[in-house]
Amino acid sequence: MIEALIAQATTLEEAASAESLTLDSVILGEQFYFFTVVLMWLIHVGFMTYETGVARRKNALATAMKNILTIAVVTPSFYYFGWWIYNCNQNGFPPIGPNSSDFTSAVCQGGIPWSDIFGPNFTNNINLVFFLAFLLFSWTTASIMSGALLERVRLSAYLLLAVLLGSAVWILDAAWGWSAGGWMTLRFGFHDSIASGVVHGVAGAFTLGVLFNLGPRIGKYTKEGLSRTFRPHNIHMTLMGLMLIFTGFYAFYAACLVIVSTTVPGWANIYLSPTTLGSIAMIITFGFAGGFTGAYFTSRGDPFWTVSGGLAGVIGVSAGADVYAPTLGYLLAALTGGLTVYAGNFIENKMRVDDVVGAVSVHGFAGFMGLLWVGIFAAGYPTGINNVESSLWGQLLGMAVFLPLGFLTGWLASKVLKMLNLLRVPPEVEIVGIDRVEYREDIHAPEYAHDEDLLIEPDGVTRTPVVAVQTEELRELVRR
Repeated sequence: MIEALIAQATTLEEAASAESLTLDSVILGEQFYFFTVVLMWLIHVGFMTYETGVARRKNALATAMKNILTIAVVTPSFYYFGWWIYNCNQNGFPPIGPNSSDFTSAVCQGGIPWSDIFGPNFTNNINLVFFLAFLLFSWTTASIMSGALLERVRLSAYLLLAVLLGSAVWILDAAWGWSAGGWMTLRFGFHDSIASGVVHGVAGAFTLGVLFNLGPRIGKYTKEGLSRTFRPHNIHMTLMGLMLIFTGFYAFYAACLVIVSTTVPGWANIYLSPTTLGSIAMIITFGFAGGFTGAYFTSRGDPFWTVSGGLAGVIGVSAGADVYAPTLGYLLAALTGGLTVYAGNFIENKMRVDDVVGAVSVHGFAGFMGLLWVGIFAAGYPTGINNVESSLWGQLLGMAVFLPLGFLTGWLASKVLKMLNLLRVPPEVEIVGIDRVEYREDIHAPEYAHDEDLLIEPDGVTRTPVVAVQTEELRELVRR
């Protein structure tokens, strides 16, 4: 009798221990995602700082406000329909319903804003904080576009485009190729572990579509088609903003993982394939180092492109960050960073696309290169719950899907806004400066006198007053 009681007590102790371990695991996961969300705010502090430094002084406040209002519009739109898109469209079209027999139906149910687990719920610790991690990804995706459109886009037009990109376009491609149940993952082994193409590539393609309709800033190109350079009003602020983005990227990388603390190795990527936090932290660090190196040499030491190349390098190795060895990550990042400089110069000088911060090359070009590198250097690696082998064909398929998805939606949406005369500020406002029209004549303290706003001519030496160039170009437009 006593032996039976002891045996029962032992069983109860084991059960209590197992329950405690499970609860510890749940709470650990909740805390982990909470702190990644907090640190990812630095990405958006960085975007605001970076873009404000690049903008000319007369557009500084408008630039900062644009970044702040991105959060204001993308947050509710992503809550009300963005999360549903991700959780209910993983099989493609048509969307599944919450009562479907598909194994993702439970996930779909959790993506409906009025579901029980999408609000305060003591039985579910993860859903809300995991949603917030994806929400921060959405802010990032919209902010990628923000800097490219500086100094001439209407605030209302930008915010509409930010909602479309941040709460619909990128999250749709994430449902297809950045989830355990996505059709690209289950059928073709598509592998984009830390979102080279899913976030950056698609955002860059969308931005390019918008820039085609928005057009360059007045005075950007000479009559011969040569490119002039607008001087940033604070290059130190620009570089500091990029460094803040880099810091937040460690949290971005971490938030792309899933904690499974009751099994070895304790971590899984977004496809639920095993990985470790250390491996992706190593690759992001080597990615920055390699990107800086490659861009420094190809840009001949240009500060802007050197630091931007670090970001391009990380984006270029993000797709395979969970499988690359550090040496391969470094080499691929250096190659990506170097090629991104050439891509940026081609876009600006040959395509005559005025991308103020180089977003199309740094995010778009590097993002799609990241998908390609996996197909070349990591083919055969098993991806997802079905262990489908990744392949060059699967990665090319992803590129073929994501590129038109991003570009065409950006081009069509901005084309409609352009036809309605809602895309771009009037030329007079652009020349005077958006700050002076929307806020007040000079938002800066009176002791900080304005330097004359000068354009750097294509020869890289001659300085020309911006107002004179823009006024003459405006007269020619009126005469036409």
